[in-house]
Amino acid sequence: MPIVKAEFSEKDSRGFLFVDCWECTKGRNGNKSCSAGWKNKKGGQGGCFCGILMPGLEVK
Repeated sequence: MPIVKAEFSEKDSRGFLFVDCWECTKGRNGNKSCSAGWKNKKGGQGGCFCGILMPGLEVK
């Protein structure tokens, strides 16, 4: 599987990974329960620092 740059997830100024719900294994497109990602209909509407990027995505 080719590695693709995450479109909405990014590292903040301290170097911590902010995972957008759209690109998270728990959130909107994921298969695990999440208390925040169920209401997001597209990328860029929210995320958190405890999410995990979907396989095949990376942040530079």
